Amino acid sequence: MSKWSRRRFLSTLPTGVLGIGLAGTGKASASSLSSTEVEPVLRIKKFNPLGKTGLKVSDISCGAISFFEPNVMRYAADLGVNYFDTAEGYMNTNSESYIGQSLNGIRDKVYIATKHAYNPRQRISRQNIIQRVEESLKRLQTDHVDVALVHNVADLRLLENQELRTAYSQLKKQGKIRFTGFSTHNAPVTLKQALNTDFADVVLVIYNHLPEQSRPVEDLVRQVRDKGIGVIAMKIFAGGKQGSLQSFVDKQTSYSQAAIRWVMSNPSIDCCIPTMSSYAHVEEYVSASSQTLEKGDEAVIAAYREEVHNLYCRVGCSACSDACPHDVAVNDILRFNMYFDDYKMEKEAMRYYAAIEDDLKPLACSSCSGPCVQACPYGLPVRDRLLQARDTLSP
Repeated sequence: MSKWSRRRFLSTLPTGVLGIGLAGTGKASASSLSSTEVEPVLRIKKFNPLGKTGLKVSDISCGAISFFEPNVMRYAADLGVNYFDTAEGYMNTNSESYIGQSLNGIRDKVYIATKHAYNPRQRISRQNIIQRVEESLKRLQTDHVDVALVHNVADLRLLENQELRTAYSQLKKQGKIRFTGFSTHNAPVTLKQALNTDFADVVLVIYNHLPEQSRPVEDLVRQVRDKGIGVIAMKIFAGGKQGSLQSFVDKQTSYSQAAIRWVMSNPSIDCCIPTMSSYAHVEEYVSASSQTLEKGDEAVIAAYREEVHNLYCRVGCSACSDACPHDVAVNDILRFNMYFDDYKMEKEAMRYYAAIEDDLKPLACSSCSGPCVQACPYGLPVRDRLLQARDTLSP
């Protein structure tokens, strides 16, 4: 734990800041520290250009798919984190609201990115897109977002939709969006497509130390970055199972910090966005800023790889879904199950599952022979996992 602890941080906040509607900056001035205290050494130490956007973002930035103490975002900003990633769908829009409240008063010192998902099976309306983005701006308490991403894109043909392109172009001209891009769980396909599109200023991709998730996109990440597109890494903890693996509880070297250092050792990655759900997360992740990968990190990562090999469903792998005779949304469902089991986002995972159309749910898995099991290259019991997810995530 850093000497600049969250307890000391909270003790320096002005009266009234601890409410959800933050009133002060939350930063300690020199005069607020006693003669025996020093300015914080725990800070972001490196800022990278985000592609050709002109933005310089903290190498360790903040994902906000879930968090449990609203002042966590303000604490992260106080330590130098300046890029905050959220989405309309996170916490049923509450993530946007919390970020808006937490960063109120320091908006000019941070960058905010939000995401909106569009179902390619449904009609996309320019008016609806504009309305949704403007509602996000209200929740975020800002007149613009720095980055607006089309969320969870599996194929960039979605971005050729004229209604979508017109809507985002209009929002850019109005100054409500500065830069556009997409997030994806299918990087091998979408990054290749991104080389031939003018829509993406920024991409958000899965990138972590598992060879099967990094090697297939390594060259594409470099090509995309060379084109001037900003590259942000997500799901950097390869399932985030370290908290439930007994052998990792007392590791001298933090697995999370090792994973961050591994990701940021790639010069084509501009920043990563681990979810900062608590003050402890903020301190642990920020501590890895600008650090280089060491031998001890590699040993911890190797041990983690071995333990999770047949436990972690590689998000974005389509081997099992391609083999499914019932067109079950295997990737999405197992990802939501990961949110439930490993991210401890039980309510959110159930809400995501409820939103899936019934014909994509594992309703027929009980009587299916399970070709998905044979198709999985990592030996996961896919059919059993789907049945467990159906029971766990159903109301």
